[in-house]
Amino acid sequence: MKVKENHKEYLDHLIRLKKDFKIRESVNYAEIVRSDGEKIVSTKNNQFVKGLYLFAMVKRDIERYIAENGYITPSDELPVNYTSDIFDENNKVVGMDMDNAYWTIAYLKGYISENTYNKGLEKKEFKPIRLSALSTLGKGKTYKVFKDGKYEFDEIAKANKELENFYLDIRYSTYGVLLEIANELGDDFHSWKTDCIFFKDTKNNIDLVRKRFDEFGIQSKVELLG
Repeated sequence: MKVKENHKEYLDHLIRLKKDFKIRESVNYAEIVRSDGEKIVSTKNNQFVKGLYLFAMVKRDIERYIAENGYITPSDELPVNYTSDIFDENNKVVGMDMDNAYWTIAYLKGYISENTYNKGLEKKEFKPIRLSALSTLGKGKTYKVFKDGKYEFDEIAKANKELENFYLDIRYSTYGVLLEIANELGDDFHSWKTDCIFFKDTKNNIDLVRKRFDEFGIQSKVELLG
C-alpha cells in the first residue's frame, strides 16, 4: 500500500493514461486500487495518514481472536442515547465520561491486543482513526470502476456480518456498562449519551460512578450536561 498526499492529482494521471482502476472515497480518505492490485491511499488529514497502520493492526487482532475463539454474537442491542422519564429535573446534574470508550472496551474484551491498544493512544489526533478502524470492520464498500480511464459502473463489496458483529458488540457493551450503572443510581440517573452518563450531582453519586468505572477498568472524567 502506498500513501499519497493528493489523490486528485494521481486520479487525473490515471485517467490521462487511460488506466483501469477503481476508487472509493470517504470523509477521511480515498482508496485507489490499480489493475495490478496495488492500493494507493490518500487523505486530507495528515494525522490520519500517520495512524493508518491502526486499521491493519485491528484487522489482524480480530482475525487472531476469531482463530482462537471463533465468531461472536453481539450483546443485546441498546440505544446510543437514553433519558430517564422519572428523573426530577429540579436536581442539579453532573456527568462522567468514559475515556476512549470503544477502544477500551475492544481491548478489555480481548478483541485488540495491548500493543494495538497502546499504539492507538499514542497521539490525541488518532481518535478518529481509532473509531474508523473499529467502525469499518466488515463494512460494505462501494468502488467506482474505471476502464480505460473512463467510469463504467459501481462495484459493491458486500458487508461481512461476522466482522460487523465485533463493532456492534463493542458499542452495545459500552452502553451495557452505562445501563448497569444507571440501574444502580436508580432515581438519581438522568441519561446517557454515547459514552457519558449523567446523574444527580452528589459526592456519593460521583464516587459511586467513578468506582464502578474503575472496577470495569475504564478511565473517566467529570463532564457538564450538554
